[in-house]
Amino acid sequence: MPSVLDKGPLASIIFEMRTWLRCMLPYTPYVAPFYPTPDSVINRVLDLTSVRAGDTVYDLGCGDGRVLLAAARRGARAVGYELDPELVRDAVESARKASLAHLIKVVKADAASADVSDASVIALYLSDHGNSRLLKSVQVTLKPGTRVASFYFPVGLPGWQERLLTKDSADGLNVYVYNAPPGQERPER
Repeated sequence: MPSVLDKGPLASIIFEMRTWLRCMLPYTPYVAPFYPTPDSVINRVLDLTSVRAGDTVYDLGCGDGRVLLAAARRGARAVGYELDPELVRDAVESARKASLAHLIKVVKADAASADVSDASVIALYLSDHGNSRLLKSVQVTLKPGTRVASFYFPVGLPGWQERLLTKDSADGLNVYVYNAPPGQERPER
């Protein structure tokens, strides 16, 4: 089955419109439409967060799995959360085709439910509201010091601006990298 991006212009436009509409519904778990992250930005995110073998990269709202593949190619373990079943299928298939499925796990679920306690890096490409809502939800399992990279939109939660490590604006496309601040008390395991 072809990727959502390979179905032709009309199908791609319909898919994009659907992703926009579902974000506008009240009480929706969708917080951003799907736009593929450009490869140049993915490489900058991974470079700025120093991703290497031994890291565990979480992409919260992983779309078609581009960040997961790039992280796995660097030897990192990669975990993606995605709600859209077509995008989940595309991400899993891309990992299989690249022979990287042993390093990549894609979870079809709301990223707000993610346990990110083993993350060393978190990647986001959501929206101002999406970033804040999502990071508030995972804050209980987010380790202080985890490197958090957000493409295009900064994190607007209290305490995060002081933890901004760098803002890179190559090609006019902003990437914000934070060192996650201490959050709520972590539950005992």
